[in-house]
Amino acid sequence: MASLPHSALKGLSNSRMAVASFSQWDPAAYLATYYSKIEPEEAHTLRFLVREAQRLESDASVLEFGIGPTLHHVLPFARLAREIHVADLLPANLEAVRQWCAQKPGAFNWREFTREVLIAEGIQQPSEEEIDARERRTRERLTCSLLGDARLRHPLGEAYSSRYDCVVSCYCADSATASKHEWFRYLRNITSLLAPGGRFVLAALRNCSFYRVGNVRFPSPAIDEYDLQRALTMLNFDMGSVVLQVYPVPEQLRAGFQSIALASGRIR
Repeated sequence: MASLPHSALKGLSNSRMAVASFSQWDPAAYLATYYSKIEPEEAHTLRFLVREAQRLESDASVLEFGIGPTLHHVLPFARLAREIHVADLLPANLEAVRQWCAQKPGAFNWREFTREVLIAEGIQQPSEEEIDARERRTRERLTCSLLGDARLRHPLGEAYSSRYDCVVSCYCADSATASKHEWFRYLRNITSLLAPGGRFVLAALRNCSFYRVGNVRFPSPAIDEYDLQRALTMLNFDMGSVVLQVYPVPEQLRAGFQSIALASGRIR
């Protein structure tokens, strides 16, 4: 995939400086900040992911790139996916995923998020058994965790040749840099992991220059839906397949953002 042409970069220029490095990242603080309850942006995101997961073929391969220390975004995809892989830059995040999969004492409890997914799928009052079943199925389908770096042209390594029917990336590229140029490059690298005709599903902070994790600020490039549309066009997506949705979340002003953008589409 080609780099974004200079003519398109005019709308993607950004000179904000990063406010923290990921050496300061604390998975426990992130979970406490955003996942002690289902925040409004996650309610919107989970409903969107449920709708996108329903598009999967029953034998689809799925990658979540930039999973963080979380599990909830793969829960909707476990119902139909043949196999789920997850990738992240930070070993500490992958260790949190491993602990949940191994049902280790002290692993984060995602049951309320699982319940929310099942409600979005149409189960009005999910039973404890139904929640157990979805989490068990997720553990069965999640077969591989990988170190991944969106800054690299081959984000899972040059020797890694697998391509996926669906790549999910939620609050990843937009939560790793203050530069729109770099954000586009990260997006290009992540979407290179799609098989031809594969579906990309994305959630991003909108018009956000930083977000808080505890008392630490991390950078964001203040993208919006128009930046996403331009980027997906340049990355050779079938724009007739692209869905773009914006949701206000004014409750999160203190965290650094007030809206999110959700997108999906098929690459050519």
